[in-house]
Amino acid sequence: MTSLRILFQMMKADYLERVRRYSFLITVLVSIFIVFKFIPSSNENYLTLSLNNMRGIYNSDWVGSAIAILASMLLSLPAFFLVKNAIERDVQTGVGQIIATTPITRWMYTMGKMWSNFVLLMSIVAVLIVSALAMQLIRGESYTVELLKLSLPFLYSTLPTMALVASIAILFESVPLLRKGLGNLIYFVLWIISLKFSTTAIHSSQDILGISPILTRLSSEANAGLPHSNGGHVSGMSPLKGDLLTYDWTGVHWTMQMFVERYIWLAVAVVIVAVASIFFHRFDLTRSSKINKKGKPSEFRKAEPHIISVHMNDSGIKLTPYTNVQGRSHYITILVMELRLMLKGLRFWWYLIAWVLIVLGLLLPMESVLKFVAPITWVWPILIWSAMGTNETYHRTHQLMFTATHPIRNQFIVLWLAGIIVAYLTGSGAIIHFLIAGEWESLKAMAVGGLFIPTLAVALGVWSGNGKIFQVIFMLMWYLGPLNKLEVMDFMGASQQSLDLGLYRYYLLATAILLMLAVIGRMRQVKIATKY
Repeated sequence: MTSLRILFQMMKADYLERVRRYSFLITVLVSIFIVFKFIPSSNENYLTLSLNNMRGIYNSDWVGSAIAILASMLLSLPAFFLVKNAIERDVQTGVGQIIATTPITRWMYTMGKMWSNFVLLMSIVAVLIVSALAMQLIRGESYTVELLKLSLPFLYSTLPTMALVASIAILFESVPLLRKGLGNLIYFVLWIISLKFSTTAIHSSQDILGISPILTRLSSEANAGLPHSNGGHVSGMSPLKGDLLTYDWTGVHWTMQMFVERYIWLAVAVVIVAVASIFFHRFDLTRSSKINKKGKPSEFRKAEPHIISVHMNDSGIKLTPYTNVQGRSHYITILVMELRLMLKGLRFWWYLIAWVLIVLGLLLPMESVLKFVAPITWVWPILIWSAMGTNETYHRTHQLMFTATHPIRNQFIVLWLAGIIVAYLTGSGAIIHFLIAGEWESLKAMAVGGLFIPTLAVALGVWSGNGKIFQVIFMLMWYLGPLNKLEVMDFMGASQQSLDLGLYRYYLLATAILLMLAVIGRMRQVKIATKY
């Protein structure tokens, strides 16, 4: 009973501390906005979960199922980044060293963190359920509220998905190789694979996200309502072409067997946490110390201090006044140094793949460049951009950087320019191809995209204090926009529709706004640093 009480108190304290963070609030607000856009009014020019202009009436069954699918498919990506800092935060704050002196075992700690992650994510899901109810009433196609029918899709689909995300986050934090950016990219690949498997699954063992029964039922009833059906499947988001057709969807006929089979994934989540406890260091950070083959400390530990007294005659030393160097910042030199810092630590294979993408952007046909090469090119440097605006805080050099001479002009603007140079260098193959082919609209859209991405990164980094928010938002925008050609999210002109609408002009305006917000955020940081 004592162990359970310790576990509960640890979960409670961890949960209360995390819900007060800006990242949690941002995730909730963005989720509510996406719910609002995912249930479009009948006057909008697009549909969700539709087939040939046909969708279900916005009743409790349809709205609940639609938002549950949205939560399992899309929330599972940002949710991972939101909770993948539970162990790291205890290390940075020093709480971990206190926990290491207590009787809490590795398994108990990782299990407590996993369930804390799960409760945090289910809090967001609870907000989505309330948002779904609100959207049903706002759209006004059905005012009959059935809470059970609204909630069952979330209990079937979303709940086990969030448990899996919570446990995978703990596993990735426990395995040293997966703690940083590589683990984030691996999870993103796994997320895309899970989308593919879940949308085509024929059994619950293949349906990681728990969306197959809902999608199958939606497709079958939509086909039954169409006069000339070709047996198609509902699509996540599609343009409305012609008159809107609706039908009264009665939902999935849920059974106890379906829930039992689905909740096996909860057991999988527990197994994942058990595996994570094997790798968990239990805050013994001395494992990385250099130990010789005999298990003895390295020679530097045995060395005794050798102090030599040296007489210094400093009468002839002259120091340059600090105020005289304020206007002597060499921007090119600083810019080169900032680029070197950005690219420091990257392996040879990273440069090799970046070079291959540049060559492919030059040589492949224009259609292939727009469809595949250009989008992949600008997801490759995501880990470089995600560090913009956060390295000072992460490495605890902010007091030094923010109190230097003109930190905005001499460091922050240079940081922003370095991020833009990385974007243009990695995208140079496609940019040169557009220039040679005379694709001026694509060239302008690509140029704006190269400004938008690092500006978004530095703005989110300055205000959130970590790069995970940028990774989440950028990956979602990249997946929906350049990769799946959703016009409003296409920040680089990968689709002809976004070029025809001139959406890159709006992204140029957004870039200017984000840059102003980033500067304001950095000025705020400088003010706080110089205050003490």
